[in-house]
Amino acid sequence: MRVRNITTCALGLAAALSVVTSVSAAQSSDTTRLRRPADQRISISKGEVERPVIRVDTVYVTRYDTVRVDNTIVRVDTVTVTQTVQVFAPKVRALTYGLYAGLTNPIDNVDVIYRNSWHLGGRVGWEPQNRLLGLRLDGGYTQLNREDGFTAQQVGTDTPRILHIGLDAKANVINIGGFSTYAVAGLNGYRFKNVSTVSDLDAATPPDDPCDFMNGDDDSCFQFAQDRWINKFGWNFGAGADFAFGSTALFVETRFMALQSNDERTWTMPISLGFRIR
Repeated sequence: MRVRNITTCALGLAAALSVVTSVSAAQSSDTTRLRRPADQRISISKGEVERPVIRVDTVYVTRYDTVRVDNTIVRVDTVTVTQTVQVFAPKVRALTYGLYAGLTNPIDNVDVIYRNSWHLGGRVGWEPQNRLLGLRLDGGYTQLNREDGFTAQQVGTDTPRILHIGLDAKANVINIGGFSTYAVAGLNGYRFKNVSTVSDLDAATPPDDPCDFMNGDDDSCFQFAQDRWINKFGWNFGAGADFAFGSTALFVETRFMALQSNDERTWTMPISLGFRIR
């Protein structure tokens, strides 16, 4: 009986030691509850409550940038292409036509019976721009004004009128851009009425040319104006200048025109301003 009690006590003591040992081992294995960081101070003061410790975890993020290198080599060849552009010179026609008007000045000894008058006319020509010579057909009308002091028998009572048509040669002298100068000369056909023309004064006896009246000197002899149309020939020469604008040109021109009658010439000098078109 006594041995049995001792055995029971021994077993109970062993069981108790075993439980105590298990609890101690469990407590010792939970180190997170007992350990504190090394840099954490334990502040314990009398009557104060320990403040909670805020734990700051530093997170390091590693960033990787992916850089793609394209090893493709692009080759650009510069190719110069020369394109031939055809340049066409403007086609300028040689055929021209135009109109003109201006003043007519009687000159030489006929200016004693007529004063400044006027005229108008037109022309058609073959005038190549880059050639020296050209031709033109010219026609016009001139009306003369009488001087005072002459009788109706001498100078007539109706308006003195002259018609002319002429074939002229035109020579280009200077041609710079749109500016050019030229000279003209040619033959004229005249038809006139009520015009006193100059007559030859000679010493023939009897005179071979009519000298109907004189103006007071020895070298101005005239034929009476006749109230009918009379046809005569003559000639002219002169010069002018062109100012071209594209196919149109303005021109100013002076000519000396001689109406041949009675072995003498009745001179007029028309100054014209006009235009022509190609």
